[in-house]
Amino acid sequence: MSGGSDSPFAHEMTLPNTDDITVAINGENDVVIIPAGTTNINRALLTQSHGQAPGDPHGHWISADGKRIITPNINTHDAGFYDVEDGKIVARTATGDGQHGAHPIAIGMLPDSSKVYAANLLHHSITVMDENDGHFIKNINLIEHYNPISGDITGPIGILPIQSPVSPDGKVMVTASYGGQLVVIDTRTDTIVKTLPCDPGCHGANFGAKKGGGYYAYVTNKFSNRLIVIDPDPNGDGDLSDAEVAGAVTLVADNSVPKDDTVSNMAGYGGQGVVALPNVYNGWAQNLNSQWSAGLTDQQRNPVQ
Repeated sequence: MSGGSDSPFAHEMTLPNTDDITVAINGENDVVIIPAGTTNINRALLTQSHGQAPGDPHGHWISADGKRIITPNINTHDAGFYDVEDGKIVARTATGDGQHGAHPIAIGMLPDSSKVYAANLLHHSITVMDENDGHFIKNINLIEHYNPISGDITGPIGILPIQSPVSPDGKVMVTASYGGQLVVIDTRTDTIVKTLPCDPGCHGANFGAKKGGGYYAYVTNKFSNRLIVIDPDPNGDGDLSDAEVAGAVTLVADNSVPKDDTVSNMAGYGGQGVVALPNVYNGWAQNLNSQWSAGLTDQQRNPVQ
């Protein structure tokens, strides 16, 4: 569903209604669409109008009905909202309180597509916007409890946020922060509930189904060989204050995979994007065949009820 970041390509994601692949071109100014089962680019959605500065889109997200794509535009410090059918730009909304150099880098979205979240890497914040017209709702300050003068930390913080997916049921967002924090955010109030430890270079995040119900968040780290597993609601009571690190998977190099060189050191390091299978996000979960949906609960098959 989402891949690692590498210029000029950034992240990949399928359209839930067609399985066509969308790729954000970070080194250019568009999101290209590759029809399912092919290797040819069918068309491109431009991330800027004529005369506008290049957007350099990065980790985008798609609405559950496949009609809207939202990109974080690093170069223009905003989020772009695009109509998939006609390719038109619906809105360009400033992120990070409109600060120059906020560096929006990844998008998250509620499963009913009502709210969009943009992680601002260099502003240490999450900007909340309305999916319908892109209007600004609020800014979540991830370093509110940090005093830069004294160095005191009086509450949960997140430094250098990157991927920030919302759980398929829409209850929680987990933000992988490059400074080594996992920020748990309650999407009902758009406030930080808790911070959990992450490894250096905390980068990629995505949700997958938890056996018996609920969801795990899987998080990669660029400077460790661990995939960290987060349970945001261990007992399923809706109280996110008991979110916890449920475990970790040690990553090693697979020497059977074709490659053009030999791994000489740090095998399993460098984690960026991550995808959990089966894909249980709203819009995608309903399209799973019987083989992939076996073992899922009714709620996981239909995340928004």
